[in-house]
Amino acid sequence: MNKIILFIFISMIILSGCSNKDEKENYPVFEGTVVFKTDENDKYKFLVLQNVSKEDLENGNLEDFIELAQDQEGSYYLVNRETYETIEVGQRVRITTGFDQLEPSPPIRTVVSIEKIG
Repeated sequence: MNKIILFIFISMIILSGCSNKDEKENYPVFEGTVVFKTDENDKYKFLVLQNVSKEDLENGNLEDFIELAQDQEGSYYLVNRETYETIEVGQRVRITTGFDQLEPSPPIRTVVSIEKIG
């Protein structure tokens, strides 16, 4: 009888450990406009701003964009070469990022996925 109770107890422990489902991570998602591209030292990245006027996009320079990025949730996003070549300045994108972040202002984030949205 004790062996049966022990077997049931052990089975319950094992089954409860196995029933934990791998939940999908809730990665942060950002939307914005690509305002600057760079490929320094084989590192491809975009600077993306949530809100940028058409005038600022056409007439702005990197320093202006960095200043705007510090006022809003603007960030650099590291991408692979293929993605870098398919997305242009002025393109609206939705970016899912990992939880890591380099540099504080504007931050540099790693892209999990990127989607053109308009």
